[in-house]
Amino acid sequence: MVFGKKIVLEPSAEICIPCRGAKLLCGRSYCPILIKNIKLVKNIEINKKIIEGSSPPSVFVGRINYPKVAVGPLVPPYFGNTKIFDYPEAWNNLKIEDILNYRISLVRSYKFVKVESIEDPYVLALHEIALSYIPVNMHVELKKNPSKIPLFDDILPPLGPSSLLDRFKILSNIKTDKKIEKIYYDKDLKANEGIIKLYNENVELSRIVKVFSLGMLGLKKNRKLVPTRWSITAVDDIISKDLIKKIKQFNMIDKVRVFIYNKFMNNFVIILFPSKWMYEWIEAWYPKTTWNLYGKEIEVESDHELSSGKTRYSNLGGCYYAVRLAVSEYLIRERKQAGVLAIREILPGFITSIGVWFVRETLREIFRKNDYKEFEDLKEAINYSLNYLLTDKEKIINSSYILKYLLKYSTFIF
Repeated sequence: MVFGKKIVLEPSAEICIPCRGAKLLCGRSYCPILIKNIKLVKNIEINKKIIEGSSPPSVFVGRINYPKVAVGPLVPPYFGNTKIFDYPEAWNNLKIEDILNYRISLVRSYKFVKVESIEDPYVLALHEIALSYIPVNMHVELKKNPSKIPLFDDILPPLGPSSLLDRFKILSNIKTDKKIEKIYYDKDLKANEGIIKLYNENVELSRIVKVFSLGMLGLKKNRKLVPTRWSITAVDDIISKDLIKKIKQFNMIDKVRVFIYNKFMNNFVIILFPSKWMYEWIEAWYPKTTWNLYGKEIEVESDHELSSGKTRYSNLGGCYYAVRLAVSEYLIRERKQAGVLAIREILPGFITSIGVWFVRETLREIFRKNDYKEFEDLKEAINYSLNYLLTDKEKIINSSYILKYLLKYSTFIF
């Protein structure tokens, strides 16, 4: 069998982990695992073609049919302070059920637009929405009643039902974010420079993603729509690379730090050790979890980079870059350089694909608490860390480039 050619009825983790619902390696026209997620949320009944409500504000740019993509506003069917609906930075203390309910209430209205059509009046109206720092009241007219099917994705937070858009009208005054507005009108500034500038001015990551995806950043000749899914990973990647350049100028930490955390049936272990910058992200997927739903064995996958950086897209997808950003932010605050080994165990029962925000914001939460155990001896720290995890030590070690390296050469690192 060749992946992507024949339909696999119960795809294995060997297919699902590298695919994560994006490449459809099982041969279907849809991801059977993401379809199962739909059953976890309440039935969505929006039987009308007119939606009036407060956009968080939020927009969505699809990737299907690229370079002519679906783009439009996300609007719930009610007014109010809906900022939390599209604000992952504030979701750490929420239950997954509450996050799902917020997200699936956002109706995805859209038109198909060529990615180069940045000056299209429709796209410019969306720019106006994205510039606002408070919810935008909107009147949305659809071509037909929204579908009842929400969207689940490995990188994006879940989204509500969708329908082709006829027209929309903004009902409230726009409160423009001056920091974003300044970069928006600077068409001599490269996109990556604009992203870094907004980040350094404390604009939230989720808002940077919105304006980047709508083609609101960069040189005038290069501006275009970027699918939201791609934008999330690109922003994580661009910012963390910039931070890592600075981290490499710092002195190394003098002791090993081990962070341990559990959240939503996920175990996290992060080891920071005295070294030049290197980084590895390891995922251990138990049976009956999102990307190992039909498997019988624990599947461990990893990816890494050394001081020279990464030259190809990670086989672990957007999570790799989301975690790298959170770790980089911590080292910047500490003004230290370190090697990083980050491990996530996904335990049975965690079957909902909720997006890479989960690992990014969880790691940010871990580092904000700054509650770690310190070790003089690296091997002792590794042993302590692996004893916390439920997965067999040898299985983790055999999957890890950095662990094997450390256990072999640790006497030369300090």
